[in-house]
Amino acid sequence: MGRGSRAREREAATAAADGSGAVAPARRRSWVSALNPFKFRQLTRARARAGAVGFGVLALVCMLIGRVTDEVAWFSSAVLLAILAVVWGISAALLGRDDPSG
Repeated sequence: MGRGSRAREREAATAAADGSGAVAPARRRSWVSALNPFKFRQLTRARARAGAVGFGVLALVCMLIGRVTDEVAWFSSAVLLAILAVVWGISAALLGRDDPSG
């Protein structure tokens, strides 16, 4: 929990205590942060593995589209998606076993 989020919580608490009703709107997480497996909350091995498979399939699809259309942009997208698949796969390998009770 960073300083900014603690400050926002304090501001919201003081606004609620004052009764002004002017509570700051909750900040949504960026979609880019969802791609980072190291900052993802409640990440389990199964979710990380599913993310790796998903990015791998997208990389293959981009590669096939690039092969059919002969455009280099699709190949660069495929390489970036393959890198994401590898990172998610490594994070899945480093995570502990899934908790069957939870």
